[in-house]
Order: sequence, then C-alpha cells, then structure tokens
Amino acid sequence: MTLLRILCLHGYRQNGNMFREKTGSFRKLLKKHVAEFVFIDAPHVIPTQENMNEQDTNATASNRSNERGWWFSSSDQTYDPLVSTSCDQGFNESLDYVMKYINDQQVPFDGLLAFSQGAAFATLLLTRFQTTNYPFRFVILVASFKSGQEQHLSMYNDLRIDLPNLHVIGTDDRVIPCHMSETLAREYFNNAEILRHSGGHFIPTTPEAKSFYIQFLDRFL
Repeated sequence: MTLLRILCLHGYRQNGNMFREKTGSFRKLLKKHVAEFVFIDAPHVIPTQENMNEQDTNATASNRSNERGWWFSSSDQTYDPLVSTSCDQGFNESLDYVMKYINDQQVPFDGLLAFSQGAAFATLLLTRFQTTNYPFRFVILVASFKSGQEQHLSMYNDLRIDLPNLHVIGTDDRVIPCHMSETLAREYFNNAEILRHSGGHFIPTTPEAKSFYIQFLDRFL
C-alpha cells in the first residue's frame, strides 16, 4: 500500500511551520494513511504593526515576525475575509508561486489540504486546471469561503470543481461564519462531502472526525 503525499496551505497570519504545529493531532490520526504532509509558506509577509484579525492570537513574537498571507484585501497590506474590495494585492504572485511549486515536484501530490484563507486560495488555484488534469486526486478544505475580491468574481463563473472534496466546517466558527463555507461547498463543488463539527476555527480531531477523515482517504490508498 502506497501512502499519500499531501500539500498543505496555511491560513492568514500563519506560515508553514505554524500550520505544521497546529495540525499535529490531525497528522497523528492519519499516520497510517499519509506518508508526507508538505507545508509551504505563502510568499507575502504580513507587516508586524497590523492588528490581529484572523487567528493565532497566542503566536510567539518570533512567529509574528514571519506571519504570512496569500493576498491582501487592502492596499495597506491587511486582509478581511468578510468584506468585498477591489484589491487583491499579491494574489497573482502567490498563484504563480504555488503552480510552479506543484509543477516542479518529482513525486506528484495525491491531495491538497488547505485552511481558511489558504482554502479560499486553493479553490481559486483549482480553477487554473482543466477538470481532467487536476494535479491532485482530492482536496480537503477547512473553514473555506468565497473570496470577496472583485478581481476573483469571474473565476467563479460556471465553476464546478469535479474533484473528490471534503469540507470541514465549524458551526461555532467566529472567524469564517459557517454559512460562508457551506455556500462555497454547495455552489462550486460537485458531490461535496461535509464534516460539520460544533467547534470553531480549527481542524477537529474527535473520534467522529477521525472516522470521517479515514473513510474519505481510504479510497485513495
């Protein structure tokens, strides 16, 4: 049995190492299914003077100096997932960077795991590939949402992502309201599978969640 290789995209105000730390329990649950989780950094460092607005309020000072994002929704290099704007500063650079990273792999990825802003970015990333030529066999999106930037609206036109997909949604998420994740899954993905949990803005690792993850991943081994 060949174990899986998964690319991981962190949320806003995280980086690859921080996301690795936050997924420790999740990764432990799946050690019999996943050989390698590959964590990468978004290209854009968030200015340290910005007030926190999405997550990681307990981050250390050293981590704060390397907090990153996939794009900014305002020209002052801030990001708010709940507002619509005409600014997507850094988005195209991130898209080019991740597409190049995927194409440069000698061993292809089996799946894509993405969290919050990273999950919104992942959805837009998948629009760049033909439905018969996705670079992944499946995608897992946690606390995802539709981008509010005007430049991205056309990317959702007639969008139906035909790739096995699992959406993890916290009904008590105070950062990304659950209806935003539900709407994205329902409107833009074929055959969406949804894991709802009673918690907030995190990846659940309860026995029920573990069973859901394993059932989803078993088909790809």
